[in-house]
Amino acid sequence: MSYPTLLRILFTCAALLSGVACGSAAAQQQRERETLRRDASAGALVERADAAASVGDMTRAEQYYVAAIEAGGLEKPLVKRLLLVCVADQRYPVAAQYAEQYLRRHPRDWEISFAAASIQAALGQHQQAQLLLERVVEKRPASAEAHYALSSVLRERGQALEVADVHDLQYLKLKPDGPLAEAARARLTRPAP
Repeated sequence: MSYPTLLRILFTCAALLSGVACGSAAAQQQRERETLRRDASAGALVERADAAASVGDMTRAEQYYVAAIEAGGLEKPLVKRLLLVCVADQRYPVAAQYAEQYLRRHPRDWEISFAAASIQAALGQHQQAQLLLERVVEKRPASAEAHYALSSVLRERGQALEVADVHDLQYLKLKPDGPLAEAARARLTRPAP
């Protein structure tokens, strides 16, 4: 057998084998899609996500929460869970993307805005965190935690310390005996009244 003939046979076999492998992969993907369709009720997907999260498989939990949203599950509670599993897995950039996508559709949701600001702060994106927290404080001036977080971000940025003091003082006004009260008092640049 000549060398060119042998090469043709090898290439033909390789092409056939890759076709079988691709067909096998395609068949596997089709089976997975069918399984997902069978379990497509948002409730079943949430149960699977919760189970995955409970054993520490945050990536699988994330996938099921996304599938539950796509299957028509209640978006806000599922986004909250989605953010929690991503943060628990220290996948802050992914969590930030989910929060951003949600906030594009629901820009007035102050709870997710607060979570998004916290994630942005964890990523070192203090300017973005500040903008989100300013909106939260504007919408929910009675949120002591938002005032404290905004003060923290302002202090981290090293600017507007007087404004940071205003937010710490507001926290103290709202929760004088709150869990962060001692820290808020300690970081004031001027004595609390």
